[in-house]
Amino acid sequence: SCLLFVRGLHRDLHTEYRRQRQSCIRDRVTDLTKGNPDKTLWKFTLPMIISVMFQQLYSTVDSIVAGQFAGVNALAAVGASYPITMLFIAVANGSNIGCSVVISQLFGGKRITHMKTAVNTSIISSLILSLILTAIGLSSSKVLLKAMGTPDNIMADSVTYLNIYAAGMAFLFIYNI
Repeated sequence: SCLLFVRGLHRDLHTEYRRQRQSCIRDRVTDLTKGNPDKTLWKFTLPMIISVMFQQLYSTVDSIVAGQFAGVNALAAVGASYPITMLFIAVANGSNIGCSVVISQLFGGKRITHMKTAVNTSIISSLILSLILTAIGLSSSKVLLKAMGTPDNIMADSVTYLNIYAAGMAFLFIYNI
C-alpha cells in the first residue's frame, strides 16, 4: 500500500514535470506559421540581416587592422584571400539554409520528433563539413591563391591569412547554424 502510494506520487510528479517542461519549451518557440506574415517575416529575417552585417563588419575590420597596423602587403593579402573566404561563407550559409528548410518543414508539419533529429543531424553535418573544408583550406591554400593569380610579393601573407581563416571554419559554420 505504501509502495503503491510512492509509485503513484512519483508518476504524478514526473507527469507534472514533463507538462511544465513542455510548456516552457512552447513559450520559447516562436511559431512562424501563425500571425501577421509581414511582422513574422521581419521577426525572422532581422536576425539574419544582422548576422550578415556582422560577417561583413568582420571583413571590414580585418582590412582596416591589416592596412593600418600590418602594412600594405597585409591589406593586399586580405583582399587576395577574399574570394576564397567568401566561397567558404557561401558554403556555410548554403548548407545551413538547406538544413533550415528541412527543419522548417518538419516544424510546420508538427513532426517535432523528426525535427529534433534533423536539428541534431544538421549540427553534426555542419561540423563534419567544416572539418572537411578546414582540411581542404589548410592543405590547398597556396594552390588556390596561385590559381587566382596572387602576386608573389603577397603570397606568404595571403597563405598565412587564409590558413588562419580556414582553421576557424568550424566557428564559421556554428555561427551560421
